[in-house]
Amino acid sequence: MDINLTHLILITILSKYKAISAGTAITTEEMKSYCAIGKSDTTLHRAFRFLTSNGYIAQGVKDGKFFTYYVTDSGLNLLKEML
Repeated sequence: MDINLTHLILITILSKYKAISAGTAITTEEMKSYCAIGKSDTTLHRAFRFLTSNGYIAQGVKDGKFFTYYVTDSGLNLLKEML
């Protein structure tokens, strides 16, 4: 399990803003506006792919051309363990 600080920050943002289902999912742009992460778009997209493929987050309903994401139960459990 190669969880890093960027992964934890993204899961924390999703949890904090109650993005816990497909209907309440938020876009990557919204996440960046909520917290100055200071990471490139490429780094963030890699983090989203890693978290999605490992079941910590999932894609929600598309918002126009933007993908949305929400934290899964596995992601919430990981957050509890790590923090």
